[in-house]
Amino acid sequence: MTQKKITIYDIAKEAQVSASTVSRVLDNHPSVKPEKRERVMKVVKKYQFRPNALAKGLSSAHSRMIGMLCPDVCNPFFSSIFSACEQAAFAAGYTLMLNNTFAQPEKEIAYMHKLMEQQAESLILCGGVADWRPLPEEYANTVRQCAQNLPVVSAGALPVERCYQIPLDHYDGMRQAVNYLASLGHTRIAFLHGLRCILQTQEKMRAFYETMAALKLHVHKEYVVEVMTFDEQGGYHGMMQLMSLPKPPTAVIAINDMTAIGAQQAILHKGYSVPRDFSLIGFDNTYLTYLVQPHLTSLSLDYQAYARTLIGAAVSAISGEQPKPLEVIPLTLHVKESCRRIFPLEEK
Repeated sequence: MTQKKITIYDIAKEAQVSASTVSRVLDNHPSVKPEKRERVMKVVKKYQFRPNALAKGLSSAHSRMIGMLCPDVCNPFFSSIFSACEQAAFAAGYTLMLNNTFAQPEKEIAYMHKLMEQQAESLILCGGVADWRPLPEEYANTVRQCAQNLPVVSAGALPVERCYQIPLDHYDGMRQAVNYLASLGHTRIAFLHGLRCILQTQEKMRAFYETMAALKLHVHKEYVVEVMTFDEQGGYHGMMQLMSLPKPPTAVIAINDMTAIGAQQAILHKGYSVPRDFSLIGFDNTYLTYLVQPHLTSLSLDYQAYARTLIGAAVSAISGEQPKPLEVIPLTLHVKESCRRIFPLEEK
């Protein structure tokens, strides 16, 4: 019987490291930790492993490529993150390969397998199915499989073993938004939110209710409106619903900037204005906030710094280091022109 030929992947599996780590050991790269180097060399000596030049070149993943999955790069939030990550990856000597998944589980799973086949050195998951709760079982299993072969970095809180998590603090962002509106005298505050199966919706919803309660403000159930799409159309229809109420809110927080801008269009369509009749706050502080009049107050994200953190974690893990398993990124309220102070008589 012909003996099975040992590959770099067999070495990696037995040494409990990634294939790229094995390659760096064989290349005598100084970034590998001594304990990992020792484990790899023990297995290499056990099988008297001698990679041929072609196999070594392929398995070393010196493609210098990092894969990235996001739902839709046409969304300004994701395009801003990708653009900043692409710059950070280039500065670190890597190419960032973007895959638009449109939050389709089968597509995300297929892309993950393809990126492993193409020898991606790391994988960054940004939104999409990674934010669903609960996670689809097949999706979670595929992420686990990826994490056994290459570093997986999540731009969110992804409860899968061996994944590095770098989520945004949506809870505190919502807390800031509610507190700011309350400081301006608003008590009738509405929330246009996304689908309840999305993690950021759940976090913002929890923060909305808990912050309102802490301020002793009543949450009118008709003021909490689910929009089916995270875009202008969803915001437009949600705001039209709020304005049809016998006693509409005086302030509205939207799940993101696009939804907030859709709400503003509905306000203008009905002959009202922002902030005279309704104060408005968005999330993500994308460039869209400056393209509308008045400029939209929004929760601010430093995209360049966030990208450096995401890419930095990926590159560190590729080099055999151990980034923080969880690092939460704060949001800052960026006050512009879409909110105003009101007085008690105006709320009656």
